[in-house]
Amino acid sequence: LECLFNLKDLTSHQMTKRKRDDIPSFHRDFEIPTNDDRTAALGSFPSTLPRPDALWQSTDQNHLSLDDLDEKFLYQPTTQVNQKIPKPRDELDWLAQVPEEAQSLQQYVEFLTTRSGKRLRPVANASGNTICLLPIITDEWTATAPDLQSLVRMTQAFFQRPATVLKPAVIVTKKTREVKNNRPSRGQQRSKTTTAKCGSAKFDIHMYNQDGVQTSKGPIIGRHNNGTNKNQFQVDSLLDRLASFRENDHKDNNFCIMGVTLGDLYDSNDDLFCAGMAYGGSKVAVFSFHRYHPHMKMSPQTWWDYGYTSKQTATDNYSYFEIDKRPKLLTHDPPSTLRDILQVEWSRRSCKLLLHELGHLYALDHCVFNKCLMNGTGHLVEDFAAPFHVCGICLRKLQWRLGFSVEGRYEELEGVMKEMGLTKESRWTQQQIRSIRKSRA
Repeated sequence: LECLFNLKDLTSHQMTKRKRDDIPSFHRDFEIPTNDDRTAALGSFPSTLPRPDALWQSTDQNHLSLDDLDEKFLYQPTTQVNQKIPKPRDELDWLAQVPEEAQSLQQYVEFLTTRSGKRLRPVANASGNTICLLPIITDEWTATAPDLQSLVRMTQAFFQRPATVLKPAVIVTKKTREVKNNRPSRGQQRSKTTTAKCGSAKFDIHMYNQDGVQTSKGPIIGRHNNGTNKNQFQVDSLLDRLASFRENDHKDNNFCIMGVTLGDLYDSNDDLFCAGMAYGGSKVAVFSFHRYHPHMKMSPQTWWDYGYTSKQTATDNYSYFEIDKRPKLLTHDPPSTLRDILQVEWSRRSCKLLLHELGHLYALDHCVFNKCLMNGTGHLVEDFAAPFHVCGICLRKLQWRLGFSVEGRYEELEGVMKEMGLTKESRWTQQQIRSIRKSRA
C-alpha cells in the first residue's frame, strides 16, 4: 500500500471558483455505486466472514467487543456520513481525476487474510499494537501548532489502540546548491518570487531513543529557495530513514511509526507540495501540517511562493491566490498567536489528515460509497471539506480488524472532541450514541 496526497503545479485558472453551469462529472471510468452496491459492501448480518484469532494476539482481550460486528444498527450512522458521495464540484476533485475502485468489507477481509481465511497476511501486522507518533522538527514544535498529546488522545480514541509520542527527530541543514538561472515551468507566469535563486539541498536527520540518546543519523534530500530561505524535504528519503529507524529501534510491539512535521514536503520535482505519504508494507508514514495553517495563502504554481495573512476567518477554506492578485501584506513567518477558533481549525485539519492516513495503514482504501473521512481528496479545498468521521462501511471494516465496542469508541471520541473544542464533531458523535442506545432499547 502506498498512499500519496500531493498537489502538482497548477495553472492559475484551475484553482478559481467555478460558475454554477460549469460543474464537472466523475471520471469517465469511475463506476458510480448504487444503493444495492452500498448494501452489498456493508456485508451480511450476521457476518459469515473469517476472523482469525491472530488479530487479537497483542490486544487486551478484556476491551474487545467482537459481537458488535453482527449488530446492523451500529453501522447506520445518522446524517452526513450516511449520504452517498456527491458529484465533483471542480475538475481537480479526486473522483473527477481518478477512477477509484470500491472496497467492500469482503474485499477488505480478503486482502488481509490468506485464501483459506484462517491466517493473516504480513501486511496486517497484527503483532503490532501501539501507534507511534514521531515529531520531525527543524527547530522546535511551535506553541501554536496542533498539540501532540491531543493528537495522541484522538488517535487512541479513533482506533481504540494505544498511542505514544516518540522523542523528536531533528533535521539539520547540510548543504544547499543554487541554480542561478531559475525559470518558471512551462505554462507558468513569472511572479516576483519565481526569479529567486533555487536549488537542491541536502540535510541530515538525527534519530533518538526514548532516553534522548542519538541512535542513528542519515541523509535526506530536499530543495531550497535562496530568495525566501524556504526549504522542502523529499518525502521518499524521509520514509526510507523512518523505515530503517522502525526496523532497527522500534519494531517490537508497535503497529506503525507516523512522522508528523511542520516542515514542508514534496515528492517529485514538479510538485507544489506533498501533504504526506505512507509505506504500507513497512508501516511507516510521514505527514506535514505545514500547508494546513489557517493563515496561509499560497501560489498555485510555485512551491516557495506563500505567506501568511494577518487576519483570517475560520470559514475561509480557500488557501490559494491568483498570480496577478498576490496579496501585498503576506508575512514570511506565521503569526505568533492564533485565535482560539483558528487554533481549533488547524487541529481539525491536522487530525483528519492523521486519521485518514492511519486508516490507510490499517488497509482501508479510499471510500467511494458515502461521505466519509476516507474519501480521496485532490486539493486542499476538497480536503478541508471532508467529514471527520468514517461511514458505516469503513467503520465495520475497522471493527472487524480491531474488535472494539462501537458505542464505547463513540463515547471516548466524544470526550476527546469536546476537550479539543471540536464542537460540531462532538455533537455529531453524541447523536450517534443516542441513536445506538435507542436502538438497543
